[in-house]
Amino acid sequence: MQNIIVVGAGLSGSLLAYSLKKRGFEVDLYESREDLRADIGGVHRSINLVLTSRGRYALRNLGLEDEVMKLTVPAQARAIHFQNGEVAIQPYGKDDNECNYSVSRAELNKHLLTVAEKAGVNIHFNCRLVDTDFSNNSFTFMDAKNKRFTKTAQICFGADGAGSVSRKQLIKHLIDQPVPDLELGMESNRWGGNTHVQIAIQRLGVSYKELTFPLKRDGGKPLDTRYLHIWPRGNHFLMGLANLDGSMTGTLYLPDETSAEKTDLNFDNVQGVAKVEKYMKEYYPDAIDILPNVQEEWKNNPHSFLATTRVSHWVYKHNMCLLGDAAHAVVPFFGQGMNASFEDVSYIEALIDKLHVSPSNNSEEVWATLLRQYQRTRIPAGHAISDLAIENYSEMCAKVGEAEFLKRKQIENAVESALPNIMRSRYWMVTNSLIPYHWVQHMGFLIDKVLDDIVAHNPTIENDVVQLDIPLCKSLIEKHLTPFITSHGIELQKPWKFYLNRELQPSTKL
Repeated sequence: MQNIIVVGAGLSGSLLAYSLKKRGFEVDLYESREDLRADIGGVHRSINLVLTSRGRYALRNLGLEDEVMKLTVPAQARAIHFQNGEVAIQPYGKDDNECNYSVSRAELNKHLLTVAEKAGVNIHFNCRLVDTDFSNNSFTFMDAKNKRFTKTAQICFGADGAGSVSRKQLIKHLIDQPVPDLELGMESNRWGGNTHVQIAIQRLGVSYKELTFPLKRDGGKPLDTRYLHIWPRGNHFLMGLANLDGSMTGTLYLPDETSAEKTDLNFDNVQGVAKVEKYMKEYYPDAIDILPNVQEEWKNNPHSFLATTRVSHWVYKHNMCLLGDAAHAVVPFFGQGMNASFEDVSYIEALIDKLHVSPSNNSEEVWATLLRQYQRTRIPAGHAISDLAIENYSEMCAKVGEAEFLKRKQIENAVESALPNIMRSRYWMVTNSLIPYHWVQHMGFLIDKVLDDIVAHNPTIENDVVQLDIPLCKSLIEKHLTPFITSHGIELQKPWKFYLNRELQPSTKL
């Protein structure tokens, strides 16, 4: 049996299907919704995404990077809009080449669907997974007419998003298994309790609504498209990312009913022309003129909540494997949801190469080995980027507007510009390298120690230039950070180095 099923024709599902087809497998891609390219008028998420190193690496390996980059707009820095009208620019890296790329989710998804289809992937729309029987490798779907049909496949990859049906099926089978037959995923007991299979869906307490910064009447741009624009206002904020035509896609984040902080500032309370106008005038006075449709969009555009999903197991024997949001849905504040999902594809590809998996070498044992290694390497990374994204929410909505934070970031930027081969910022490592997320998370703590010691020496800032004691900075980096970098084989001067050989020791069976 050489055929493979991929459930979910979103970004990671389409990319994986294309990758597997290129390797000679027969691939069927199932999507519960209609074809996004048909433009039937259904509601799809169109919030802009950020493409960074991990996503680009996956696309590059498949020969897709050049065409995808034509759909993007570079963002070189954050533009922080204060309530008094002042704007501060916060670079992403040591120069303008170290930037992020804004891309429309819908346009990228359309492109990847077309690429997969042209390669020969069989795409089935309006077909949702409803049941699985792993004993005979069968997968049951229901079409738009509620007609059930069953297909068999060597393996099923579940890439069907945060509300994944594949994940529910996976967990169902795992729970039914005797505990000694299960090899746990890493950190599977991090939420406590005695259950050997665990899932945690953690709401952030924040909802979002999409707004639009259209082109001006004279065709001019509403904002400088070189930047990601942020209006931090404590427990809420507005953000804008550039589109290809020079307009901006905006996103407004407000606390919701699950927020630990009780406030009247939420989408349920801020309703009606008068309340919306009052809110915008009070918190975003400089954005009112460039959001001419805010009243209409506030009324008509739905708001959605944000949540993080963690799962203790991503695979079941040789039968099923989760990737993307189905395995590790994250909040969007590090811009890594798509990039982490594409990195899943990179690891699947790398393990296929490592284990020489092919249509002629695809036994159940081979696939089971691949899936176990995938789970061991990716679950720690998935948990880490989930944590990092939540932490970055606090930074974007509040800290970026605080003087002490801005000073610390300015010092950090000066240090990495002066000593880029021995220290880079946590943000840079997430968005401009392939260093594993869980390594980056730990290195972030070490970098904080470096910066604490540097700030304690109170470096002066003259004409917006930090006066650093370079020998002191170097000694502090070598004390706190260098031992970890050396022991893990990290090369900061090689941002495109892929760290496959970081498999952790197999966890003990219960």
